[in-house]
Amino acid sequence: MTTPSKMARVEQKAANKLPILTVGEISPEVLLAWEIGCRRFCIHKGVPDTEMVSKVAWGMRDPIIQTWYHNDYDRFNKLSFAEYINEVRSYWLPTDWVVTVRQKMWSSMQGQKPFNEWAFEILSKNNLLQGTPSHLTDTNLRYHLEARMHPDLAYKYHAEKTTETDLRKWIKKVGLLDDKRLCDIERYKEAIETALRAERRKITTSKKSASSARSNPKAGRNMSTTSISSSSRPFIRLPPLTDNERQLLRDNEGCFKCREPFVQHSSNNCPNGFPDGATYKPFTAAGVVITGNVLCLGKIN
Repeated sequence: MTTPSKMARVEQKAANKLPILTVGEISPEVLLAWEIGCRRFCIHKGVPDTEMVSKVAWGMRDPIIQTWYHNDYDRFNKLSFAEYINEVRSYWLPTDWVVTVRQKMWSSMQGQKPFNEWAFEILSKNNLLQGTPSHLTDTNLRYHLEARMHPDLAYKYHAEKTTETDLRKWIKKVGLLDDKRLCDIERYKEAIETALRAERRKITTSKKSASSARSNPKAGRNMSTTSISSSSRPFIRLPPLTDNERQLLRDNEGCFKCREPFVQHSSNNCPNGFPDGATYKPFTAAGVVITGNVLCLGKIN
């Protein structure tokens, strides 16, 4: 067998031109592409199945593969094209190619990909396994996609209770559910960005007011008077952290002073200060999850 340093590829200028498999390492994907190109060529030329092998085999341009074909020329030419492709797979693909493709397919999760895109990748890998015991039926493919779809999509999917059994139609329906999920994420991200922009404007306005007060003592006195007036409201003491709150902050990189999770500081160098006792809400595990989701969406964006 050859030990080429580059991958083979398929070249076919038009459907009525013989597809060429260039010199190089043959992958299952490339061999399938060559097989499809050969079938298109033979359909276009009206070549019967009994003559397909002799018409296309010389399109494999690796000299060693051509020698392999020539040495058993009579036997190969009596095979159907499907039988010939199986011979090529058995001899020229890596011995563990079925296991490799199957493992990639079974370990694939939807993750952040749109469902339709991910499902097409799974179907493509399953197509490579045609003619092997590892090839999945449409029913088993649906089970596979159900088990590995995004958790949020799975929730919507099970609530929908779809009864569609045709795999292609089923993928289309689930894809529509996933499109809605992705749209919801985009709207959520936009809402967060709007809130963050409003908060940044508020901070900027506050800084400008403070700067103006420093440069204008009279205005500063007026601001002080306003501040004194606003501070005349009843003082509400900030409740002490509970043991549960302290543990949540420890587990999620939080600060005991500003009581925020996922921050890059501690109580000793906290730039935020203590929260307002009048508006403070007890720190909960649900709050950690929401804050984590917001930060994750910010990274995705």
